[in-house]
Amino acid sequence: METRGDMQHQLKAAGRNNRSLNRERLARLTASVRPGADAVEALLARIRRRHRDLGPLDVSEATLRDLRDEGRP
Repeated sequence: METRGDMQHQLKAAGRNNRSLNRERLARLTASVRPGADAVEALLARIRRRHRDLGPLDVSEATLRDLRDEGRP
C-alpha cells in the first residue's frame, strides 16, 4: 500500500526525470525486475554446477517412453 510520502517522492522523481507519474512507476517497476549482470552470471554458474554434478543424461527415446509410461509428463 502506498503512503502519501511514497506518492510525493515518486512525483518529485518523475519531475526530475521529465516523466509522468505513470512513466516513472513503469520505469521503477522495469528496473526492479530486470536482472543485473551479476544475477545473470550467478544463475549461469549455478546452471553449470548443476549440469556438472548431474553428469550425462540418458534421454533416449526408450527412456523418455519409460518415463512417460510411469506417469511423468
